[in-house]
Amino acid sequence: MPYYRCPECGVTTHSVAGYSSVGMCASCAAPLPSGPRLYPAVIHDRTQVLRAGLAAPANARHMVDTLPLAEELRDALVMVVSELVTNSVRHAGIAAEDPIDLHVTADDRRAFVSVHDGGPGFSLPIATNGKPRAGGLGLKIVAALSEDWSVACEPDGCTVQCAVAK
Repeated sequence: MPYYRCPECGVTTHSVAGYSSVGMCASCAAPLPSGPRLYPAVIHDRTQVLRAGLAAPANARHMVDTLPLAEELRDALVMVVSELVTNSVRHAGIAAEDPIDLHVTADDRRAFVSVHDGGPGFSLPIATNGKPRAGGLGLKIVAALSEDWSVACEPDGCTVQCAVAK
């Protein structure tokens, strides 16, 4: 599949018109150039500041879904990013207009994700009386799909980072 650098948003994207002609950017719908194609760039580096409202997880999924990655890696990355941004929206205690910073760096085999919000952070849920706490499945999904993940709580907020490989 040919890839192009969108002149409007700067995203490396595939042509939604397919192989025969240049179409529109999958991210912003701008016309793609008819000139040189980029075949999967070695590194894809995307940053987006999301607003912590209900649309944030969908916006994060869309950003990741437009990355020209192998389907298996992209699908895992979409799930991880969706869970992390949803956790920021639901549990960080921030207002709907507060920022959530999403940063993804990826190549053909691995992706690194960082999600930062202004919330106080968290500690990992602990089972009580031998029974797991209700909820908490999002972090289990992140752990299952990630090679490694971590949480850093600082005075300016909480950052969750992980590496996804497929």
